[in-house]
Amino acid sequence: DGTGSSGVYARAISLQLRNVELPEEYRESVSEKQSATEDITLAKNQRSQETTKAATLLLAAREEARKINDTAVNEAAVMLTEAALRAQEITFTFAAEARVYARVKADLNLTDEGLLSYVANRMYETAGAVRVSAGEPARLSWKEEL
Repeated sequence: DGTGSSGVYARAISLQLRNVELPEEYRESVSEKQSATEDITLAKNQRSQETTKAATLLLAAREEARKINDTAVNEAAVMLTEAALRAQEITFTFAAEARVYARVKADLNLTDEGLLSYVANRMYETAGAVRVSAGEPARLSWKEEL
């Protein structure tokens, strides 16, 4: 009751314990908890490493896909340019031939059939030995049209 009338009181400022032994179950429990904490930390670190590896692989795959796509786009552009140039070349060649044939037709005063005969004769002339076999009603001579 704090009045000092019954019993002896002591005030301890500090205590020092010696030869304190913890029960075996307690020590095992503490050891298991530490082991579990270490296992959790290890698992978190491994997860972090695997996540980093996966992210690195993903970035590498995306970069490779970008390179492949860029190459395909460039090759397609080159093919389109080559095709356009080839088309221009063919168009120019046919236009030049058309001008030549129009000039020949006008200069020689030929009909359409006469021009065809002229072109066929020129072809035979430059080809050398040519064998032609044609069945009826094919017309091989345009002599009357000239």
